[in-house]
Amino acid sequence: MSVYLDHNATSPMHPEVIEAMMPYLQNPVGNPSSLHSYGRMARSAVESARAEVAQLLGCDSAAVIFTSGGTEANNLLLKGYVDHASRRPIISSEIEHSAVLEPLKQLQAEGMNVVLLKPNPQGQVDLEAARSLVTGADAQLLSILYANNETGVIQPVEALAAMVDRDVCLVHSDATQAIGKIPFDLSQLPIDAVSFSAHKLGGPQGVGALVINRKPRQALISGGDQENRRRGGTENVAGIVGLGKAAQIARLEITHKQQYLLQLRESFEARLTAIPGSVIFGQGVPRLPNTTFFALPYYHGETLLMELDRAGFALSSGSACHSMVTEPSHVLKAMGVDDTLALNAIRVSFGMDNSLQDAEQLAAKLQELVDRLPPVIRQAAG
Repeated sequence: MSVYLDHNATSPMHPEVIEAMMPYLQNPVGNPSSLHSYGRMARSAVESARAEVAQLLGCDSAAVIFTSGGTEANNLLLKGYVDHASRRPIISSEIEHSAVLEPLKQLQAEGMNVVLLKPNPQGQVDLEAARSLVTGADAQLLSILYANNETGVIQPVEALAAMVDRDVCLVHSDATQAIGKIPFDLSQLPIDAVSFSAHKLGGPQGVGALVINRKPRQALISGGDQENRRRGGTENVAGIVGLGKAAQIARLEITHKQQYLLQLRESFEARLTAIPGSVIFGQGVPRLPNTTFFALPYYHGETLLMELDRAGFALSSGSACHSMVTEPSHVLKAMGVDDTLALNAIRVSFGMDNSLQDAEQLAAKLQELVDRLPPVIRQAAG
């Protein structure tokens, strides 16, 4: 069985989450909109989960809209809350997840004014470059991810929010990678809306939330009166219960989790940096405690990924395959990383089921793979 090191893609469900969900998978479950006892029990379960999410995020439970995941939450925000008739710009960044970039492309194709901020070489949105574009732009929406899914780099959301007029500009953050890994309290942040997925913090796949106190101009999914008419459709009761339990666990364990994951990352990176020519992207700025995005010279990312998979380690590469053509990460390209190095990128994302031994063995395997290279290549890499 492989050592799973791809928690930023999806994290295994916590055993207590599975236990909490089972009654809603095995027994008759009513529709939460029904008035009979089964319906009232389902409604109670949904609202209890909503309260747990609100407690984790430091917001009012009425602000929590349950969705099918972070992608839908982002689409609901971008397509439901912006003024499509306005020329006032939407400001985002070049290093967003595709769940933000693709809806923005659609909005741009419809004639909306979309401004994408560039990152600096460390992978943070460049504040100096952003200042001239954001200040005085009369933006209607600022959407900046809280932590990048590839590099793990934490973004200067607070500094960017200070550049806009908060009375007329909605500040949104895709915090899918941050929530559950680092403290996140909306009562202390200049953020009006946040989106995330359950399966990144030990909950089930197929459920997430958008947190916002406003009504959308247009519901993305029209139908019934569910979610206070902000998102139609019968609620996924078992999934929502799982999200609620995952939120509760994350709130209680966040300090220990952050410290433990950082210990794994630091142990791995101490050994990784001893390998000649190794590069860690975003190493000089704050990052998620569990994430290392790195490259080894002369080892193509997909080749290295397959070698590691054969050795029993499950990781992600930093490239995308479109129509059989491998392309470097759009995040690394935006950071100005050379395509050749970017195509070598590999992401390690630790979880609570990993151990120091896992981190040490992965580093040892990487060293072994480098040692296999012909001496002339190893010398060039160093």
